[in-house]
Amino acid sequence: MDFRRRITFKADTDTEEDDNYLDDQEQEEVIENLRKENAKSNEQSILMMKLIVLLSAFMHLIYFINPTDDPLLFLFPPSNSAETIPLPRPFTCVSLALHANLLLLLDPSSIRKILLQLGFGIDDSTDLRNYTLSPTLAYTLAFVAPTVCLFLRRPWLTVAWWSITVLVTYAVQSVLEDTASGNEHIRSLEALKYRAPGA
Repeated sequence: MDFRRRITFKADTDTEEDDNYLDDQEQEEVIENLRKENAKSNEQSILMMKLIVLLSAFMHLIYFINPTDDPLLFLFPPSNSAETIPLPRPFTCVSLALHANLLLLLDPSSIRKILLQLGFGIDDSTDLRNYTLSPTLAYTLAFVAPTVCLFLRRPWLTVAWWSITVLVTYAVQSVLEDTASGNEHIRSLEALKYRAPGA
């Protein structure tokens, strides 16, 4: 009977990853750099969303002043007379209120300053985000006008116009969720710090 000698597998233990430990100061530097990058990214995203919301609100304000002219007609000339929905001004007011709600979610401190300049007495400890609409209610209100357009079989351009508020609401909610997620990841990274004296 022939016996073969069994050779066991040995993993390479001399990798650089196993020996790379960060001391307390290095950990704090890495976390601080990530925190700065996250804050910069959040600021850029919120600024972009504020510009989009303001542009959309401006277009809705123009439509409120003259609801017979569709603001999107300069991009797509109508093949026939453009049909609007019944009660365009109330629907535009709802849309403008939703835009104000989005601005309040994005930048409550700037809205507080504007309200104080207008003479509204607001307590410094009041969080204005407590006065915003829930996402469910905001989406419900934003979907009313496009649904009416679809129900009345209006042209696609009219449906697209009234869907702008829905799209802007979705974009803002996505950015706010991403911002909160990034901040939560930084907090969880801080919780993972370890003590490595002499590393």
